[in-house]
Amino acid sequence: MSFEDWQYRQAEKNAHNEILAFLVIIMGINLLATGLIITIMTTGQPILLPYPIPQFINLPIALGLILTDSGFAIIFAGFTLSIHYDKQRTWHLNEIDKSSKRQNWKVNLTTTTDQIIQELKEEKKKPRKS
Repeated sequence: MSFEDWQYRQAEKNAHNEILAFLVIIMGINLLATGLIITIMTTGQPILLPYPIPQFINLPIALGLILTDSGFAIIFAGFTLSIHYDKQRTWHLNEIDKSSKRQNWKVNLTTTTDQIIQELKEEKKKPRKS
């Protein structure tokens, strides 16, 4: 397996991980929405942090608070992972472009030297005029 093939595989792997990060974001949004709905249905008002509001916290309110806070945390983690994998994928693709430009340059250099050699051979074959 060549280095370029390895770069392609890494880029594909990072694209797959980026899709999984987007799915993590969707899961976080679902947890956030569920937590807010549970909190609003049980108390009538959204309570995101119970510390400033001294209030009796029963099980549904605590469940809503846990779901809401974990939803925010998972959304943040999903965005962070998505940006990370996108940067890695972009780096691998740029390295592939650099290596292909180098290979094209080498091929062009080889073809030009071959052409020069062919031209010199053709000149030798032509009879000289005196």
